[in-house]
Formats: sequence, C-alpha cells, structure tokens
Amino acid sequence: GGANGLSDAPTGTIIQTAINGSTSDITVNSDGSYTDVISINFTPRKSNSKLIYTLMFNSYTHNNTGGSNGTSYQVLRDSTQIKEAVWCFYLNSDSYTRDFYPTTMIQDFDEPGTTSTITYKLQGRKYNGESSKFATRFGEPQRSSSAVGNSIVFKIEELAQ
Repeated sequence: GGANGLSDAPTGTIIQTAINGSTSDITVNSDGSYTDVISINFTPRKSNSKLIYTLMFNSYTHNNTGGSNGTSYQVLRDSTQIKEAVWCFYLNSDSYTRDFYPTTMIQDFDEPGTTSTITYKLQGRKYNGESSKFATRFGEPQRSSSAVGNSIVFKIEELAQ
C-alpha cells in the first residue's frame, strides 16, 4: 500500500502473520471427545480480510493389539468448528497391525468478519480407539530424544481484500 498503509493495501497483500509451534507430544482422547493440541490468538486488522491458516503436525497411531485405529482432527475459530476430518490414517487391524507416524499438512482459509481477537485451535482425537490399547499422540515425530524442531506448527496469514 501507499502512505495510508492498511487502508489501501492491494488485494492479496499479506498484512499480518502469526505463528505458533510445539515440540510436545499430546495424547488425545479415545472416548470420542476432542483434546486441545495447539492454539493461536489472532486479531485481524481489517474486518473484511481473508485469513489463510496452515497447520503441520506429526501423529502416532498404533493398532497391533487387535483393534482398528485412526486419527481425527478439527479446527475451531473460538468455539465454532471450521474444519473437521475423521478416519484420517485409518488402520484396519485385519490388514495392518503396526504403528504409523504420518505428517499432516492442512491449508484452508477463514473469513471471520471481525477485528476482535480470535482464538484458533487444533484439536485431535483417536478414531475408534480404546483406552486400554495404544494411545494416539499428536506431535509424535518418531524421533530420538536428541532430535530438534517443532512437530506441530500453526500459522495464520491475513490477506487484504
């Protein structure tokens, strides 16, 4: 934009970015309810902005004890669900009885229509799991204790419209 900055930023210009990362392993619920994995607070500068969010996370799923297993996740804007995926990386115990450490990349956009602070949150849960069997963990990168870097990353970019 020109001297007015935000007021005349060309459409598609990134006018603000926020990022949060974690190196923690988060064991998610196996009772059907979601567990908080990572969150980020964001205050849009313009009420008509489009917000692009990008998430990366590693997860651990295991099913060698006779029960099928999978991973589910959802993204919330405050308490409103804006994205959900279920049966991700579903492992059928009849055909695959091993552990699995996939990396998931999510990119989508939101148009919240506000300049008030928003809390975006990634939540996860174990799909079709039992507490007595192996836990599903987000942020589990199958790495040694000497490995470094984030295994969960949440980024938001605000685009002028």
